[in-house]
Amino acid sequence: MEEKLYHEMFLLETTHWWFRAKRRIVSYLMERYSPASAHRRILDLGCGTGAMLKFLENKGEVTGLDCSQEALNYAKSRSRARLVQGILPEDLSRVGNGYDCVLMLDLLEHVPEDGVTLEKVRTVLSPQGIVMITVPAYQWLYSPRDSYHHHLRRYSYKDLRKLLTGSGYEILLLSYYNFFLFPLALITRIIDKVLKKEPGPDLSLPPSPVNRILEEIFSSERFLLPRWRLPWGLSLIAVVTPSQASGVRKSA
Repeated sequence: MEEKLYHEMFLLETTHWWFRAKRRIVSYLMERYSPASAHRRILDLGCGTGAMLKFLENKGEVTGLDCSQEALNYAKSRSRARLVQGILPEDLSRVGNGYDCVLMLDLLEHVPEDGVTLEKVRTVLSPQGIVMITVPAYQWLYSPRDSYHHHLRRYSYKDLRKLLTGSGYEILLLSYYNFFLFPLALITRIIDKVLKKEPGPDLSLPPSPVNRILEEIFSSERFLLPRWRLPWGLSLIAVVTPSQASGVRKSA
């Protein structure tokens, strides 16, 4: 990701509706699929500037890994989490193992070897551990904005399902999400393409009432995701566990 985007993220992660709603969705699904315990260990791969780390501090022992020292400097300023610099999949061993929940939020699209990385993530999980993944959806939506954010690809439901099962996981949840706001996002992306808008920092905080409404709309999907597979969305979300643990996890 372009270094200047880390500053934008740091300024907006705690207040912007998209980040706030995503944290609420992640929290809800974590409690559903990885119930709280006295010693729950959480690993946030691609932790960025640390808002998610800060949010998770009361849910367990938290470790964050990111390839950017600049991002980790931001994270250190607001989180007590253990921080590790490294790239995937090469440096995964530096974080240790035995994690109950691993987050890979908007990460896989940046990683050249996504399948190899997923296979190695299995080695750092506890026996009943889960991995929560989000990725951008639909390769036909790939644009200069994706390139600016250093996205190597976008994913379809079918492609992500094949990748996850092929990497040795049982799928507990897999769905498109950011479903309700997808039409608005799609129109915006089409307009940007028609106008040939140059990529760059692209987040701004809307007026407070609008920000709150958008957060509530997006975050409401947390109640739907465990029950229904949403048919479209700007992104995909998955919760998986190593396939050898399927007999236990199916009852979750």
